Amino acid sequence: MMKRGGGLLGRYETPQFDCGAMVKSLFFAIVVLSVLNSAVLRDSIFHRKRYAEWMTPNDTEEKTEKKIEPLTRFDILMSSFDSKEKQDNKEPEWLVEEEPSTESDEKQSSPTNEKTQESSPTTAESSTTQPSVPSDQRQEEAPSKTDSPAQNIGIICEFSDYRYNMCSIEVNLKVMGNSATMLLIPPSFTTPANTTVWKIRPFTRKWEELTMARVRELTIQWASNQNQGPACDVTHDVPVLIFPTPFFSFNLFHDYTDLLIPLFVAANQYNGKIQFAVTNFHGPWINKFMPHLQALSHYSIINLDSETLVHCFPSGQVGLRATFPMTVDNYSAQNVSTMVGFRNFVRTSLSLERTLVDITDQKNSTKKPRIAILLRKVTRTFTNENEIAEMAKGVGFEVVRVDPETTKDFPRIAHLINSCDVLMGLHGAGLTNMMYLPNNGTLIQVLPWGDLRFISWKDFGEPTKYMGLNYIEYEIKEEESTLIEKYPRNHTVFTNPQELHKQGWTAMSSVYLVEQSVKLDVNRFRGVLVDLFNSLTQQTRKK
Repeated sequence: MMKRGGGLLGRYETPQFDCGAMVKSLFFAIVVLSVLNSAVLRDSIFHRKRYAEWMTPNDTEEKTEKKIEPLTRFDILMSSFDSKEKQDNKEPEWLVEEEPSTESDEKQSSPTNEKTQESSPTTAESSTTQPSVPSDQRQEEAPSKTDSPAQNIGIICEFSDYRYNMCSIEVNLKVMGNSATMLLIPPSFTTPANTTVWKIRPFTRKWEELTMARVRELTIQWASNQNQGPACDVTHDVPVLIFPTPFFSFNLFHDYTDLLIPLFVAANQYNGKIQFAVTNFHGPWINKFMPHLQALSHYSIINLDSETLVHCFPSGQVGLRATFPMTVDNYSAQNVSTMVGFRNFVRTSLSLERTLVDITDQKNSTKKPRIAILLRKVTRTFTNENEIAEMAKGVGFEVVRVDPETTKDFPRIAHLINSCDVLMGLHGAGLTNMMYLPNNGTLIQVLPWGDLRFISWKDFGEPTKYMGLNYIEYEIKEEESTLIEKYPRNHTVFTNPQELHKQGWTAMSSVYLVEQSVKLDVNRFRGVLVDLFNSLTQQTRKK
């Protein structure tokens, strides 16, 4: 009998083993291990776990049917950061609109995918509201979003990103616009047993259910052999790029962020030798931005909504990769190179005169720096615009007033902004006109009351770093907001703006982006313009 400790531990007996028993036990263990082989280990839990990582498309769809809260634009932008704050502080979605969106961005849910029977083709169907997943999981799920046999012979579809769906096709294909179908022709050396069918809505705002519901769904599938399907009516010798025109009617921020910048990234490498085919064809939008479109493609645009002919191509791309607001991606040398190239492209396609801010003319006579002041008329207006203009003139600027009617006159507005050295305005889509400023121009963004610093920086402040522009941010005080006339000082609107952000897009935007206008404190703001004026003129003298 052995005793360990005492009290509550009590007593227990320890059996005694002699040396013979220990030798027998060791011998028995060696015999057992010797009969184990790889066949036994193959069914171990470790290997089963590895197998679980390679799910079929249907397995992946069932996994994502869990109810997950939809993304907001804040979540999407914050996904580029790894800070804990982005997980703890949920922010409402925002839109950068000249007028508030009439659609509810909060009514988003993951659509339920119908399970197909074993005898039916496998469908890799694009989801209009992709749930948020960590970046490491996205990389693991990507293979399951693409059919492996198809990938090996010429098609790669990217469905795992929460912002867009896109398929890159490196085999011959037939495009039948009236049936919204693309038929992939297998190479002569193989006949695909693959029966995968891809359903894709090729727009760059996949997280917005209402928006994506209006995008025409396209079908991509394999032909069983080279002769299947209708004969080609038109045979092209260049790739095709298929995309829809946008649904934010003439909102310049969305025009560039959701389509024109992604389109440039996809098409510029072909030096004009690429065919555009458009679904959800919006004629007025096409006509407005025709200078950009013609600079990227040397061919007439195909309207897939009304096209009855069968067009055949050697390769193609369906959909575009989404980008960050007014830029390509964050924190990369490639981003700087791409955005400088895009600005050069915009300047060339619109025949803009100025490439660089230069205050002196050829005769060495000093010209006044020109400042364009954006004047909104419905929401977030300057209530003392005349006083602001007079103050700017007093500092030494030549003032150009830009009202909403002027901004609608495209491309005249681009030439007008290009003639200026500074663009100033309240946070809103009109600030996208900074795209037309000459290099080293300056954007002044006036932030309304309401803790809008992050939104304003991501939409317009940060992109200036990649565009070769200077950036000044002016955040108003409570006394400069017209909300002071509607709410007492101890109201949540003033004491805790984040509380309204947490209540959702409608609560936040209705107060800070719709109700609010600004009476700029010209005495306080004058110091900003004086410093800028001195910087511009001193820079000129150094030259």
